[in-house]
Amino acid sequence: MNLLERDDFKACLTGCIRTEQTESGLLLHRHTEKQIAYYAETSESWSIRSRCTAGISLNIRTDSRTLDLVGRIQAGARNYAGFDVEVDGRAIAAIRMNTSDETQTIRLFDFETQAERQVSITFPQSAIVELDAITVEDDSQTSPPSPAPRKYLALGDSITQGMDARGPASAYVVQLARMLDTELLNLGVGGHIFDLDALDDDLPYKPDIVTIAYGTNDWTRGTTREQILNTVERYLSRLLDTVAGSADVYVLTPIWRAIGQEAKPGGTLIEFSSAIAEVASGFPDITIVDGTTLVPHRDDLLPGGTHPNDEGFLHYALNLHRTIS
Repeated sequence: MNLLERDDFKACLTGCIRTEQTESGLLLHRHTEKQIAYYAETSESWSIRSRCTAGISLNIRTDSRTLDLVGRIQAGARNYAGFDVEVDGRAIAAIRMNTSDETQTIRLFDFETQAERQVSITFPQSAIVELDAITVEDDSQTSPPSPAPRKYLALGDSITQGMDARGPASAYVVQLARMLDTELLNLGVGGHIFDLDALDDDLPYKPDIVTIAYGTNDWTRGTTREQILNTVERYLSRLLDTVAGSADVYVLTPIWRAIGQEAKPGGTLIEFSSAIAEVASGFPDITIVDGTTLVPHRDDLLPGGTHPNDEGFLHYALNLHRTIS
């Protein structure tokens, strides 16, 4: 049985607001058509990264003994990819591969006995997935699970997208969503900034919680203090007037970076972050989170000096969960 052919297939997905059938396969999108078009017109790297399946997961209750994915796992932000498999709330497989344009069949699980199980498959955060089929046994009983009680929208750059976690379920937003028992929509795009043009006021997703984690790329681009003050003010005002109007909103200032003491037009990274916090503090319904408290300032947790590894993301999620909860 090919789940892609079922009427309730979209109900089996979280983190995916629409699907697109192309001549070569089915694409899963976490951004609107308007956003994808904007990224395509503005930046090749943003265009590629916005089409990665970060935060998307397949969630089903099934008594099938097997689950196979058929399609192409294409290079996006990175040339490696992974699927993380959980059954009845327990991680059972971490499938890792290199990206390729070749069609392949990936067996996500294979049980000896037939019994109803709740399954969650987290898709790659840094690759583009083009599907031909997701198959279970023909005689199996398969259905979508009950939806989570709340919705979480994550806005941010490459760290929010999940780079450079080895596994997609290690990204801090995925871990945080599970800790909070929320449905996740991850709009993180590697290299992104506070960008009003990337907002879609008609986003078909009404969140209960929103995290906003930009700033580090604005800083490296040479944005001045005056420019970031103005941009953040306009960005937050518009977001609160539209998509995030009824949500609990958290602005996360940039985490520690190895080059954070360099003097840019906006000052050091700490000085630049303080400008973001200054603007956000003017909105009474926004909570400010000091990003430097989320990941310990250790080279082994941020091996490239910018992106946390899997252990670093765990610190990020746990510390942010303490603040939100």
